[in-house]
Amino acid sequence: MEVIEIVINNEDELYEHMKDIEEGDYFEAYFGRCHVEGVVICRDDTFFRLDTEKEILGLIEFELSDVFNQLIEVVYIKQNSDGVRKVLKLIE
Repeated sequence: MEVIEIVINNEDELYEHMKDIEEGDYFEAYFGRCHVEGVVICRDDTFFRLDTEKEILGLIEFELSDVFNQLIEVVYIKQNSDGVRKVLKLIE
């Protein structure tokens, strides 16, 4: 699997890169002491609903802009990519 790391310097730059994320893509976000991951089943701007594909957790909904100040990293893999994993690392 190819990994592409992109350093992000501000909120606008993050949102510009995230325009590429669509329903069906695999998505991870690390913020504070939390880690969420799953397949995007609904996305509206910075709102995400993920299917964790785990019976215990089920669906997770969150607003990425609400946790931006604690955001460390966003990772996604396009549904129809050849396994390219994009890692958006935030630098303050």
